[in-house]
Amino acid sequence: MPLTSFQFFVFFSVSLLCYYLIPKRFRWICLLVFSTAFFLLSSSPVTRLYLLACILITHFTGLAICRHREEQPDKAKRFLIFGIAADLSILALLKYNSFFLLHYNALSALFHFPRAVDSLNLAAPLGISFYTLQAIGMMTDIYWGISEPQNNLLKTALFVGYYPQLTSGPIARYEEMKDDLFSGHDYSRETVLHGIQRMLWGLFKKLVLSSRLAVVVETIYHDTETYNGFYIWAAAALFMMQLYADFSGCMDIIIGASEAYGVKLPENFRTPFFSRSVQEFWQRWHITLGAWMRDYVMYPILRTKRWAALTKKIRSRFGKKAAKQLPAYLAMLCVWLVIGLWHGGAYKYIVGQGLWFWLCILIGQAGAPLWNKLRDFFKIHLESFSWHLFQSLRTFFLVAFGNIFFRSGSFKAAITAIRIAFTSSPNLWIFTDGSFAKLGISEKEVTLTAVGLLVLLAVSVLQESG
Repeated sequence: MPLTSFQFFVFFSVSLLCYYLIPKRFRWICLLVFSTAFFLLSSSPVTRLYLLACILITHFTGLAICRHREEQPDKAKRFLIFGIAADLSILALLKYNSFFLLHYNALSALFHFPRAVDSLNLAAPLGISFYTLQAIGMMTDIYWGISEPQNNLLKTALFVGYYPQLTSGPIARYEEMKDDLFSGHDYSRETVLHGIQRMLWGLFKKLVLSSRLAVVVETIYHDTETYNGFYIWAAAALFMMQLYADFSGCMDIIIGASEAYGVKLPENFRTPFFSRSVQEFWQRWHITLGAWMRDYVMYPILRTKRWAALTKKIRSRFGKKAAKQLPAYLAMLCVWLVIGLWHGGAYKYIVGQGLWFWLCILIGQAGAPLWNKLRDFFKIHLESFSWHLFQSLRTFFLVAFGNIFFRSGSFKAAITAIRIAFTSSPNLWIFTDGSFAKLGISEKEVTLTAVGLLVLLAVSVLQESG
């Protein structure tokens, strides 16, 4: 059930009416019933079992962790490892089996292992990448003592499978959501209207902007031999806008729908195109994913005994500064590899959504003394509008370049597109008759899209200024 479909808005309207008609103490049950109905309508009989398994693993593992957390911490840790491994195994089996089988088959040809099948043809259920991270976060917070386990299995099911965020996130923390999710809210006309207005804003982004930009981007990427040079760079820039309009539009619909129930979800975007560095960009783009990776991957890595031993070894050989920086950069590398793999089981994701951004951040941080000297040498006024604009455009270009891998059909196709973009002279014959039809949209649609982007820019400026 797509978020932009008529069926979804009928479903939302009926659920909202039921939510406010029943007594407050039963309203969380209403959300659970409609979340279950949403998943049943949007999934196949087999894929429903995977979400059920995740809910059961998360609930009973959380209870076991809490039971042994104080007196038997080692046993609690084993339960945590079991819960994380079980949830990740389901995710890996369904989402990454082709990626792993590809490499196993390559090794089998090299070392004469028994050859595996090329693919298991397993369908991943709706939102598995999002609810798996949310479930792991819940179990980990219980182990750390940040949260207490939920004794009611049905409430755990609602947290893991809450329907507005099931398809695309945002990735929420149990401790932040539990009060809003399980407490019935009084009807507020202002809250409901604001939520619906935000949903309409999300529809505008997705249907007016993203859908039209997608046509142009698809036309260019489908035939990079014809649309080369300038067009590939234009497609990279337009894909950034398309992706933002699509993903942030989804978030507006999701957060707006949840707000109408009185349930507050964390924001996932904060005017990312005003970012002055790639690091800042990822603090404003897909915010909940970055925060999850920081808290549940990077910080735990830095606190391990092996990492402490590595830091000590680096300090003895290279000094305090290296001991402070190198372990952090290596932990960042682990995080970005995980982020790349989380986006999909292919090298185009590992490179384009992982290694490229790690490299950009590494150069920015490690080269900070040199960049500061260059700014002082050229007497750049750091608070000037022109310098801010340059930084934002530079960041936009670096992110757009990485997203060439994300948008291309494969890693090889991305390399080909980049090579053609740098080496080919653009064919400008497309515009000789003043028509954009060969790019898939009419001149009226170009005008509509341009006006829509100006509206989006104006709203972003207002949001950035508070």
